[in-house]
Amino acid sequence: MRRVFAPFLAFLLAVTAAAATAAPVRLKDGDRTLLGNLEIPEGMTLAKGAVLMVHGTLAHLAQETIAGVQQALAERDIASLAITLSFGESARTGMYPCDAVHRHKHSNAVREIALWHTWLTRRGAGKVAVFGHSRGGNQIVHYARAAAPGALAAAVALAPATWSAERADVTYRRRHKRDRLADVRAAAAKGDALLKDHPFLSCPNATVAASSFVDYHRDDPGRDTPGLLKDYRGAPLLVLAGQEDKVVPDLAARMPTVNNPRVSFATIEEADHMFLDFYAEDVADRAVEFLKDRFR
Repeated sequence: MRRVFAPFLAFLLAVTAAAATAAPVRLKDGDRTLLGNLEIPEGMTLAKGAVLMVHGTLAHLAQETIAGVQQALAERDIASLAITLSFGESARTGMYPCDAVHRHKHSNAVREIALWHTWLTRRGAGKVAVFGHSRGGNQIVHYARAAAPGALAAAVALAPATWSAERADVTYRRRHKRDRLADVRAAAAKGDALLKDHPFLSCPNATVAASSFVDYHRDDPGRDTPGLLKDYRGAPLLVLAGQEDKVVPDLAARMPTVNNPRVSFATIEEADHMFLDFYAEDVADRAVEFLKDRFR
């Protein structure tokens, strides 16, 4: 029922956007330029704190989930920086296409998150929290696990990735009609050579470095966010799940088994994996409630 109000929400967001200063920002990383979008609510500064936001698989800073939550945070007087992971490209924009050459790795994200965290700190961010959606949710948990004590105020993982070998096998075979581990073994023998017309993630015929294919498709329990949280000792962490999420369908059932005082969990009723329209507002409400004492 709530989705019928989407046109009204779009109008409301357009009106209230003027209450925040949005600015595209750039960060040099060697010969590459990294892109971000900085939103600072009117009358506020970064000294009050900022949320560093990371998108999901092959996405970007303006993807609807990230853009919707970022705007909703600004309406609630929370500054944020949404970033686009470079995937090895300079000034990358938009979804990373299947027909591009894929040399990026899941594990590269932590380094770029750290670069942007430093950027925010140098620009006066009093406290920094990290936020990630889907694969980005798993990546910010890895970052929070490795961060120095006190470096982060908090972390929020929205529908973070879950993983099991069985589900990875089923998904790969359904998408590509091939055996995942057989392809991983073959790719592992080829180093950084380019595999052409090869399955990769959801792409049926990609050009992908063999080492990148292995990085994304090998057995890796580290992709399973609930598994990472049982011994988690990082900044206070909030995990949010969508009640109707079919992408990480086991998240809501598994999170209550994570018995860790550093980790909080909540479900957004009726939301699917993307949290569009009013569900972005729900996410922002939960995040702000979690952050309010940590951004003081």
